[in-house]
Amino acid sequence: MMSLKTLMMKEFSDNVVSKRFIILFSFLTLISIVSAFASRYYAGTYGLTFSQLITLTSASIIPLISKIGPLIGIMLGFDSISKEIEKGSIILLLSCPIYRDTILNGKILGGVLTITLAISTSITASTGVIMAVIGIMPTIDEAIRLIIYLIASVIYISMYMAISVYISIATKNTSMSLLISIIVWLTFTQLIYNASSAISALIPEILSETRLKVLTAIRMFTPDQHYHNFSMNILNEKMALEPFGIFPRGAAPGRPLTIIESLAVSWPNLAIITSILIAFIAASYIKFLKEEIRC
Repeated sequence: MMSLKTLMMKEFSDNVVSKRFIILFSFLTLISIVSAFASRYYAGTYGLTFSQLITLTSASIIPLISKIGPLIGIMLGFDSISKEIEKGSIILLLSCPIYRDTILNGKILGGVLTITLAISTSITASTGVIMAVIGIMPTIDEAIRLIIYLIASVIYISMYMAISVYISIATKNTSMSLLISIIVWLTFTQLIYNASSAISALIPEILSETRLKVLTAIRMFTPDQHYHNFSMNILNEKMALEPFGIFPRGAAPGRPLTIIESLAVSWPNLAIITSILIAFIAASYIKFLKEEIRC
């Protein structure tokens, strides 16, 4: 019987040599490097630390990964099952013999490996430019925060992959799967933000506190906002965004937050993203195991 490791590595190798992945991966890495170069002005003018450079300037990796990263997840998941069904290769695969859950496990784990490669390379490239060109080295604390951020980014992008895998199973059509996945991405990264601004603008300015609460409440429906809050808190020790807020508060005067304190503030954001990831993986299992597959 074909092993899970064999399927996972096959999926990983297929992903990294695909033109779609190479284009998105190269684009993300290139932007990360260019943004890091552009941050020299801020480092020289304002004397910013490493953590401030990667969160508050043009070298910030948070908006890059939060916007481009999901496209990598969608690219890995939108045709993961529907393509196999359309080509009829799923029948051949199931005749190996191999369990359906092993197929899904292999595709998901292969995708996670691919995401880890893309994000770790992008972060390493950006960090390397800051160290080599600007001459700012991350402290041990900042390096640990960067590793935690890497793990959170993999979870965030894997969430989009899990959503697109489920859509791929449910639609059985590659084109429809891609379309719906893109709509989901645009809803989370654009529509909800625009809707929150439009709805809150309807509230009179005299009720500014109510307007802010409405704006915040609506934006909390998007994983992108939770990812932003977690990333800002974990990468910048002087940042203390409330888990369900959108505006920063400074840390205690004269004292940056420790890693444990940053995690204590922001863990609900990561928990929400992880819950969505688990929910769609579970839904994919249930749907795929019950699905009737015909030649």
